[in-house]
Amino acid sequence: MLTSHAYSLLLLSCHFTPPHHTRRYTTAPASIHYYTVEWPAADLSWSDFRGKVLGATDPNEAEAGSARRSILEQWESLGLPGKPNTGDNGVHASASPFEALAERVNWLGQDLERDVYGRGLLGAGVTAATLGAWSQDPAVVYGGKAQSIFDLLEDLDADACLEKAADISATQKAAAL
Repeated sequence: MLTSHAYSLLLLSCHFTPPHHTRRYTTAPASIHYYTVEWPAADLSWSDFRGKVLGATDPNEAEAGSARRSILEQWESLGLPGKPNTGDNGVHASASPFEALAERVNWLGQDLERDVYGRGLLGAGVTAATLGAWSQDPAVVYGGKAQSIFDLLEDLDADACLEKAADISATQKAAAL
């Protein structure tokens, strides 16, 4: 169980794009600034962190006091080149503990076996090969339909995300037999 641990995610000052689409954020003068954010899992759910602390993806719909609403209200004084919108909303946070792992692997070169959540998924029976493939957000068949793995695991807390990922992996293994 991971509930006794603090969450850890990759918080980027940009919107997530797969590594092969990073030119927009990595070609000078643009840059990526990232932070690893942790908080006690018992005090704040993953969904509330994303929805209430960061705010809705569309900054116009974000709660007052959230990061995205604050960026929207202060974009000029912050020196941003344009008003934040759904695509460029000032900040990105991983949509789930699994997506956070995928982003650490994809963006930072983190090794699955050295990552706490990676070890948890490996220990739950999800293979390194599966995690590598899933880190590119493929469509996986689950519940009778093909869906984005990131979408399937979105806003789940750490334990629920791990359990569902293990179930998806087991379902895929059974279907391959």
